[in-house]
Amino acid sequence: MNRWQKEARFTLVVMGLALALSLTAVGVLRFVFDFKWHSTTAGFAFIGLLGLSRVDPSMFRIKSKKPPLDKRDLLIKRNAMIAAYGGFWPIFVLMAMAPFFVYGPDGKVPMIYLCGMVFAGMFVVITLYSIAILNEYGWRDKGERS
Repeated sequence: MNRWQKEARFTLVVMGLALALSLTAVGVLRFVFDFKWHSTTAGFAFIGLLGLSRVDPSMFRIKSKKPPLDKRDLLIKRNAMIAAYGGFWPIFVLMAMAPFFVYGPDGKVPMIYLCGMVFAGMFVVITLYSIAILNEYGWRDKGERS
């Protein structure tokens, strides 16, 4: 399993954990402690764990020699980025057009919705990028050492 596969797998695990903790915290604050919905958004602070997904584990090794990228690795990363943004744009356009149909042409869009669009877009891009990398390289360790 090479470095990019490890990073993609680590990113998916951290993202799943952050999302699960955030939704659990919001549910507990709302239904157990009976907070109002706007007060429960503090539960989304666990999304901050996503910062860990950008931490390169090789930073913590003393003798870290990053293997050079060959043409295949660069092509896989390029295709993964194309897949991530190719999946992001249709979803983003749907999210941007939804308020027009919900609130009408003269309606006011709440700021929390706009912030939600940014976070949803981030989730979509990171998830699709990681899945595309794992799909291109293969989901399993094929016995090679890295």
